[in-house]
Amino acid sequence: MNTEIKKLPKTFTFSCPTKLLGGSNALDNLPFEMKEKGAARPLVVMDEYALRLGYYRELKRVMKNDDVVIVGTYAKATGEPKDCDAVVKRFKELDCDCIVGLGGGGVINVAKAAKLMLGQNRSAFASFEGDSVARQQHYGNENIPLFLLPCDMPGGTEATTRARIVDEGANLFYNFDSRRTCATAVILDKRLTDRMPATAMAVSGLGALAMGIEGFIDNPDNMIAQSYATAAINSVMTTLLPAMLHNGNVRYKLTLYTSIINAGVAYYNVKGSIVRDIATELSMRYKIDSQQALQIVFPYYYETRMSDERIFKGVLMPLAGEDVYASTNFNARDKVALDRIKEFWEKVTALADIPTKLSKVGAKQSDFPSIAQAVIERYRGSEKGFSNYTYITELLEKAF
Repeated sequence: MNTEIKKLPKTFTFSCPTKLLGGSNALDNLPFEMKEKGAARPLVVMDEYALRLGYYRELKRVMKNDDVVIVGTYAKATGEPKDCDAVVKRFKELDCDCIVGLGGGGVINVAKAAKLMLGQNRSAFASFEGDSVARQQHYGNENIPLFLLPCDMPGGTEATTRARIVDEGANLFYNFDSRRTCATAVILDKRLTDRMPATAMAVSGLGALAMGIEGFIDNPDNMIAQSYATAAINSVMTTLLPAMLHNGNVRYKLTLYTSIINAGVAYYNVKGSIVRDIATELSMRYKIDSQQALQIVFPYYYETRMSDERIFKGVLMPLAGEDVYASTNFNARDKVALDRIKEFWEKVTALADIPTKLSKVGAKQSDFPSIAQAVIERYRGSEKGFSNYTYITELLEKAF
């Protein structure tokens, strides 16, 4: 009798919890999406960028012929706790029934957090302090419709349960990962990026490439996440430079849009890595955009993580294509993949004229020990074996 106990096959979970609408005229669908959810009195949360460049005017034009009435706005969102408190207060005062987030990453995060607060009938963001991600899964209802309209290249988290609120004054940030933060719909319309500079496109595109690579290497058993990551990596590698060179080309922009969302969904389905926590700490410390900090440190992070594991060699396929992958010696594939990443990074950053070293954004080597310690203290246990002081300081030194 065979008494051998066989191992169960590895399993994985995959989730893409948000409806996406994309295209040249996708914004025109917003009133219909609202009516489908029984909403007609939106509060528009935006930033000065969206207001200054006329994107709010475009939104009003789309809404004016329908029964939906914009009853109020909050136009100062930067991604801080005070913004969340102000949005919730205004929402209640004006008796709104849904939220529209129109702007960049700060707006997206504020709109998500405000939805969470309203669902739990919280009036102060500070009440979230000390809540764990596990506790967030039991947060209140999710009946308040939320519609997100990215006005620069999306960061990828629009289509996920994640949000991050940064309290720059206290040098703290709060991570959220709850289905109660999910948008009802995300609308990607090329009219909301017409005036976006190549710099913003480069930072978003490189951020998407980083998420795609992390989504590929950090969960090799999740085949669906890998397919999203593969599509994202390949698309960014083939589309970002043409999109920057031909800024008015709708096809390039929408393809890049899609690749960023694919990367965000792939990354959402893995545990995530400490490099983003390091980037956020750098962002708070030196008052730079977290995506900009990420694009500086990521190539060095990837290099430190390389090993002979097969998954690092496999990333060459979406980076360079089947022909290069097949013709490259197995033992050299990880090195060739790294060379491709560095070469691409250099081309994009040179074209956009953006910094590639921490020394160019005001960082000080004397700060690195305290940055490493802050990352370890705040995010202990969040990374798979990479949360150690020496690792972080050496990474920062390489990126300096």
